Amino acid sequence: MPETVGLLELEEVRQEYKVLDARGIPMSVRERYEKALAEMRQQIRQARQEHRGKKLGELLVEQEAIDQDKLTQAIAEQQEWGTGELLGEVLLSLGLISKEALFVALRTQQGKM
Repeated sequence: MPETVGLLELEEVRQEYKVLDARGIPMSVRERYEKALAEMRQQIRQARQEHRGKKLGELLVEQEAIDQDKLTQAIAEQQEWGTGELLGEVLLSLGLISKEALFVALRTQQGKM
């Protein structure tokens, strides 16, 4: 699975889950979403291992999509949350980058630009 497609799907599911969760959803539905998100993250991580390149944060700083301080903040938040979110998810959740900047960096990371 190309990582950019995987992240697009992941973000769509995250947004759908966020909307439903705000309305109040049963625990069984919440568990299904959390399981689906965990599986999608795992698939993205596996795809990354097969395609080693520069780290996402490094690319985003090089492309001036974020600065080093924002990257450090996002990594700290990611570790603090401890829930398995990918760096791209954290950056989007914190509003530190746009989806477009993330996808440009991911395509670059995959050698598609």
